Amino acid sequence: MANEDDRRVTISPQAIALTIAGSDPSGGAGLQADLKAFQQNGVYGMSVVTLITVQNSLGVGRVEMLSPELVCEQYDAVVSDIPPRAIKTGALGTGAIIAEIADRLDGCDCPIVVDPVMVSKHGAPLVDDAAVMAYRDTLLPRATLITPNRFEAERLLDRKIGGELDDLFDATKELQELGPEMVLLKAGEFDGSQLHVFLASDTIVTLTLERHPTDQTQGAGCSLAATIAARIALSSPEEAHEPRIRAAVDFGVAAVNHAIRFAPNYGNGRGPIESRMLHIGD
Repeated sequence: MANEDDRRVTISPQAIALTIAGSDPSGGAGLQADLKAFQQNGVYGMSVVTLITVQNSLGVGRVEMLSPELVCEQYDAVVSDIPPRAIKTGALGTGAIIAEIADRLDGCDCPIVVDPVMVSKHGAPLVDDAAVMAYRDTLLPRATLITPNRFEAERLLDRKIGGELDDLFDATKELQELGPEMVLLKAGEFDGSQLHVFLASDTIVTLTLERHPTDQTQGAGCSLAATIAARIALSSPEEAHEPRIRAAVDFGVAAVNHAIRFAPNYGNGRGPIESRMLHIGD
């Protein structure tokens, strides 16, 4: 029988994070993936639901948006009672929801990680042109960090992005000009590796990791932004701002790479990453 010392755990009571995102009933992506990333990193997680999907590893069958009023009522109820140390946004659905959330976040004093989710991993569109415009005009200027993939970056910039490193650098700088403090562009495959481009202030760096031969990547983008938010929530607001965010980015990129490598092969289609490894960021 375990004694009392064996049952001791360390808890960071102020490590609280909020996700504002859509629901994936299969648990691979969306707010379910976000809450797993929070919990795996020892962070208390809260969620505001923006849309409901009917999906599994084989695809998305239906998407139902919640009303902006209901989304905002959830947000107000949560933050008025339990203030988060970091906020992450995922699939927001409509331009109206994006604008309302951006208005709420205008008074937020904690870091905001925006994952501009525009399409599911199975290719199902989750936003229209009005939503893309709302991202540009209202939400990105309020973001501490945005984490678009190449497809999302092209929609936000309204142009194609070439495959050369200079093209990726230019796109990352153009994304920063839309208003966020920092940008993490998930560039995808580059010279046989997995490439991310990170920009803070005027400093741009590349993060290159092993590319794993698998299509079991559902929820990778959600989990990356959520893990970054979790690591921010674990850090102290008294720490230097940019190094704090950079450390969270480095950790999140490494953790998700591990989670892709050890994907559990659940389901009969494009299955989820191994979220139970999202606390391993080295």
